Amino acid sequence: MSGLTLYTAAQDVVDLLDAFDPETGEFPEGFEAALTQFKAKGQSVVAYLLNRDAEVEAIDGAIKRLQDRKKSLARRNDWLRDYLKDNMRAAGISELAAIDGSWKAKLQIGRDASVEVYEEGLLPPDYLREVPARLEADKKLIGAAIKDGHDVPGARIIKRDRLTIS
Repeated sequence: MSGLTLYTAAQDVVDLLDAFDPETGEFPEGFEAALTQFKAKGQSVVAYLLNRDAEVEAIDGAIKRLQDRKKSLARRNDWLRDYLKDNMRAAGISELAAIDGSWKAKLQIGRDASVEVYEEGLLPPDYLREVPARLEADKKLIGAAIKDGHDVPGARIIKRDRLTIS
């Protein structure tokens, strides 16, 4: 593997471009070779980048499959808990335990309490609270205003370079 980096190859091209003779229109000796080396190194970087992008996509796919599996297992466990709770209640059994004492399931009837608001419109105003609205910048609106020639204090349009690989 060569010790030549893309940065070094680019610097070689820049150095040779600096030696360009505008009077004759000739490039210095070695310019074509330096340009070819840069392109080859650049192609290697793009190939490596594409492989890494594919690896990221594969990992994202695996994560999604595992998250879907986790959700499925959690839903099944919730259903099983409700199934056990309903049948323990129906059978009048409040406790189950493993023979070896490694686990115990207790049904505690009416233990947990929570407030359910079934129709918010019927609540008296004393039982309501104001939730303040959250303000954030509307970037589309700001961008349109700046493009139309308006000055928007605190905002500006910036341009960035984009590298597309297809």
